[in-house]
Amino acid sequence: MDIDDLFSGFPMGMGGFTNMNFSHSCPAHEPTQKKQDPSVTHDLRVSLEEIDSSCNMKMKISHMWLNPDRKSIHNEDKILTVEVKQGWKEGTKVTFPKEGDQTSNNTSADIIFVLRDKPQNISKRDDSDVIRISLWEALCGCTVNVLTMDIRTIPVVFKDVVRLGMQ
Repeated sequence: MDIDDLFSGFPMGMGGFTNMNFSHSCPAHEPTQKKQDPSVTHDLRVSLEEIDSSCNMKMKISHMWLNPDRKSIHNEDKILTVEVKQGWKEGTKVTFPKEGDQTSNNTSADIIFVLRDKPQNISKRDDSDVIRISLWEALCGCTVNVLTMDIRTIPVVFKDVVRLGMQ
């Protein structure tokens, strides 16, 4: 074996090895990854009228925020706008990533608003169904009296076969 063949796999420069990267891992010098604080959850009470027409809900939060020195903190108020879309179900979650308290040790928590129906005397939600009819009524036709949000009763006549999702 020739001496040149022995070192042929290594980059050679003038007088020796160049561009050789000898790296090692040292836990004391590796950057530590911050852990995210647990999410902060708030109920968002919405009336059926608001869900029926969709709306924007403005929520004021107060959180601790780091100063530019990344060590001291200050209190800050912020308005978060939740866009409630028409027909959303109770339990729908809206997340605002990393809007919670900020510290030098942790990543800010997510703020989560969970849609909750406002209690009402007049009407209540029945899951996502507007009305319920039997299979017989769906196939043969029927008249259903529907109570509206403004407390009127309207007869709705179904003459054709009723299909899922009809309006």
